[in-house]
Amino acid sequence: MKKTKHTEQKPKEFAAKPFAALKGVQPIAAAPAVTKTAPPAQPPAAATDDSDLFLRAMADVRRFDRPAPTPEKRSPSQPASRPAVRRIDEEERQLFLDTLQGLKLDVTFQDGALDEDESVPAPLAVNRMRQLRRGTIRIDYELDLHGLTRDEALEALARFIGGAFNRGQQAVLIITGRGNNSPGEPVLQRAVTGWLRGDGRQCVAEFALAPRNLGGDGAVVVFLKGK
Repeated sequence: MKKTKHTEQKPKEFAAKPFAALKGVQPIAAAPAVTKTAPPAQPPAAATDDSDLFLRAMADVRRFDRPAPTPEKRSPSQPASRPAVRRIDEEERQLFLDTLQGLKLDVTFQDGALDEDESVPAPLAVNRMRQLRRGTIRIDYELDLHGLTRDEALEALARFIGGAFNRGQQAVLIITGRGNNSPGEPVLQRAVTGWLRGDGRQCVAEFALAPRNLGGDGAVVVFLKGK
């Protein structure tokens, strides 16, 4: 009797292929990594002179937020004017100081302490006009109100005085003129001095009317309080 040979079968190798049934499905290629490009370096900003910043800020002197009286009417043919803020150069300053000889301060408003039972401040111990002549106090900026109406001038004045006070200026020059719709009458000068005595008291120490040749129809030297 022939013996039957039993062929030993080799065990199949185990292969884990869970996605073998997904034939024809191509894997999605990964998106290439985005390389961030640094923005080009910006050149350093040029340093701006402090006086230029003040002039730039004052260039738009027109209105400030407060209830205002009914504005004065301007004729249709009359173009709107803009107040001019300008830095005074050394030659003009010297001419100004030469012209101030004998000029007196407005003694009705000074920032001394109030006497008892009186509403008028006591005289100052230091004469600011003398300090101005000696160069201890400098006037670096002027505000020209020529061609403005009374309301426009007062609004420009408040903005200018407030800016000069916050910047630490000691004194400024206000050129008034007569004002539009006010022929033959120095309305602006009276309005300016009235504002300096009233609404401007928080910033203004004292002021003086400058000689007529310094401001056309008049100018006012305004001394500001220290912060």
